[in-house]
Amino acid sequence: MASRTEIKPDQAIPSVTKSITEASILEFESTGILDRENIHNNPELAAKRLGTTYTLASGRMSITFAAESLRKFFGSEVFNYTGTVNLKFLRPVKAGDTITVTGAVSGTEETNSGTKVSVDLFCNNQDGNRTAVGIGTAVVK
Repeated sequence: MASRTEIKPDQAIPSVTKSITEASILEFESTGILDRENIHNNPELAAKRLGTTYTLASGRMSITFAAESLRKFFGSEVFNYTGTVNLKFLRPVKAGDTITVTGAVSGTEETNSGTKVSVDLFCNNQDGNRTAVGIGTAVVK
């Protein structure tokens, strides 16, 4: 867990790597907010709407991977109360992909409740293609 005095500019956060399977996509979708068939849980619907032969992993999966990486850096207690993740999705993620989240401290800002630390986040697949990019934050004391 990073403390306020230990955080330095460009400091790397712990990476997280996840293998995506059809089962993990379906399991994730079964716990989601959408209680209907969609491009994430129905290959026929994905084919009709996107022209693919497979379902796509929800972007929310990448957000959870990024949050896991930030929890490892900030500590779950800090991140769970003050953390944010905001990703822009650049490339589809599908079964068979392996996604690795990396990042580094990009800035700090003093607030009334502590130091808000910003982290640039990057999600890449096994081929080195960027699938998402964004920013994570947490307030440390």
